[in-house]
Amino acid sequence: MARNRSALFCDYNFLDLKREKQEEMKNEISSLTSEELDENSTDSLAIIFSSKYTPSQIELHDVIKKDGGQVEKEVQNRAGIPTPGRGTPTRKYERLKVKFQFDGDKKLFRYKPSSYNFSPPLYDKLRKSEVVRYFDFRTQNRDAEEVKEELHSDIEDWKDDVRLWVENLNSDIRQMREKFENKARSAIERRRGEVETKTKVMEDLGVDTGGSGSQGFVVPEKKRSIELPKLEDSSSPDIVPDNHYLEILGIIDDLGVNIERSAERVRDLDEESLRDIFLAGINSHYAGIAQGESFNRSGKTDILLPYENRNLFVAECKFWSGQAQFVDAMDQLLGNLTVRDSHACLMMFSRRARFDEIRRKAEKATKSHKQFETELPDYDDHDVYRFNIDSGTPVRVAVKVFNLK
Repeated sequence: MARNRSALFCDYNFLDLKREKQEEMKNEISSLTSEELDENSTDSLAIIFSSKYTPSQIELHDVIKKDGGQVEKEVQNRAGIPTPGRGTPTRKYERLKVKFQFDGDKKLFRYKPSSYNFSPPLYDKLRKSEVVRYFDFRTQNRDAEEVKEELHSDIEDWKDDVRLWVENLNSDIRQMREKFENKARSAIERRRGEVETKTKVMEDLGVDTGGSGSQGFVVPEKKRSIELPKLEDSSSPDIVPDNHYLEILGIIDDLGVNIERSAERVRDLDEESLRDIFLAGINSHYAGIAQGESFNRSGKTDILLPYENRNLFVAECKFWSGQAQFVDAMDQLLGNLTVRDSHACLMMFSRRARFDEIRRKAEKATKSHKQFETELPDYDDHDVYRFNIDSGTPVRVAVKVFNLK
């Protein structure tokens, strides 16, 4: 089978990316003002900065095969090198285009992970959401079954190579996020010390710094212990105690308020990065069991907190772009719930003006939803509503709207 002049996935070293991002994160933390430190806890800032400077993992999707038509290529000599010069003979080949679809930053494909084989996968085109490989073949004097088997073997080998490459990259990204959170926490605490020292010196010298004096430090909370009733002890589908739900909603509120108060550089993060901040925050309290972009029933959900074959919590994160989109987001959340999912949340981020008006529209869209049953007033400080899903299970859904304008 003819080979193409394809590129290798190894232009850069992932370790260099990690060093570069760590230096950028350290520099930004060193410039935090006393006001930013006052308004955010160390834990929240550490989560925010580690999420901001760690890339999201690559997620591979389906492979699509398309007929690439016919291509004409120079005839190669025995050494595999095209014969140069005027009048070089050519030969026609059939082309099969194979596209591996993905979510994530395409630049990451070109970084060499810490663990890799010595034959990195090839590619012909690297686009925003797909990596393309061409497979050229000839059919002259060849049996169709023979050509098909050869193509199938080459394609499967390439797919396995890409999957392994991405798997190793994602492993590095997970380790990077964990390391960056610890590095960020240490750097933030050092910065707090610097600011405190400067403030004390200025006060001793009689200089008004205009600071509040409060440093906003919050001691990292202990991991939550999880207690659920045994399945045989509960005939009701509502099997998750409310205390866990309230704890999670409290974590979401704390992080959401911290993000609202943060500098523009944090409020400008994309949807996936914001989701990662909330995911990391929940994991910091629930021993790392929360998952992002996980399958549940009919689709993927942004945040899932599974425990002992049950889900404590399911959430979706979206940017506000109107009531119709809000209804679609609610449909997606409810459609992903199973008969044993009783506690959920829809988080909306808004960068639009008139935030109070958007909150009213979100409330109106919630109460006019076809599966809405009633508002639940017993949840202090949280807007929680009861919905019915297709299975007939009553489910609690908290609606959280955060202002990132």
